[in-house]
Amino acid sequence: MRHIPLIELTAQLFSEAEGKKSRARLLRSHLKLATLAAADRQAYVRRNGPSKWSPIKNWLTGKLGNKCWYTEAELVGAALGIDHFRPVCDYWWLAFDASNYRVACAFANSPAHNPLHGCAGGKGDAFPLLGSGPRAKGRNKLRYEQPIILDPCDKADCDLVAFQADGRPVVNPAHASDPIALRRVEESKILLNLDHPDFNSKREQLCNDIADDVQAYGDLPEGSAARTKIKNRLEGRLAPSAPFSSAARHYLRLYRHHDWVEALLARMGIVDAPK
Repeated sequence: MRHIPLIELTAQLFSEAEGKKSRARLLRSHLKLATLAAADRQAYVRRNGPSKWSPIKNWLTGKLGNKCWYTEAELVGAALGIDHFRPVCDYWWLAFDASNYRVACAFANSPAHNPLHGCAGGKGDAFPLLGSGPRAKGRNKLRYEQPIILDPCDKADCDLVAFQADGRPVVNPAHASDPIALRRVEESKILLNLDHPDFNSKREQLCNDIADDVQAYGDLPEGSAARTKIKNRLEGRLAPSAPFSSAARHYLRLYRHHDWVEALLARMGIVDAPK
């Protein structure tokens, strides 16, 4: 799961001329929504929502690439959508709040069968919380909630996930003794379809490709053009816009005992994990 600094990004968006228009449209829609009876709100959001948040989604994908923020799968020839991290059915007052938007693929956002687990995966309107406290009824109460689903806009949540050589997501070993972290990762694997076989096979291939690149680099003479080509290929896999880049970073870190790998990670700004 890739960390998305959404607050900084939307601040940039809303400082631009078109972004200011988008923000004004969101505000008008929110004010209208607030005047409606509870029974009418969902229908209003379904009718009016996509036209309001699509420009924001397009701006974000233009900046970050055409990949899902949850699964990190890149969509080619298919549309990404806006997921409301906190679902509209329980948090109507966040329907037109850009801080609640996550760019998502259908696998993560819409319930679909996961053959690996024999059940439906995909977030839909699910939003389980830790503990038995009530859901927030206003923005100032959100800080008291403890969501189970991992949030790509929270770096601490992204750091809870690691990947096995077979591509399957697991709890980061640094947090393996934390039962809450373990529960959140295990449930998010299902709720977000992170552990879907299609994604696991792609991450497994990525793991093998990186291992082959590291081996090939070591077999080549120092200063060779082929070594430069391998470094460039690895940098492309680590780029935030690349599919499954978080997994790529995890896999390459396994080889950071090589000085050239450590230098490459540092050049890419990946210096936050221990050797």
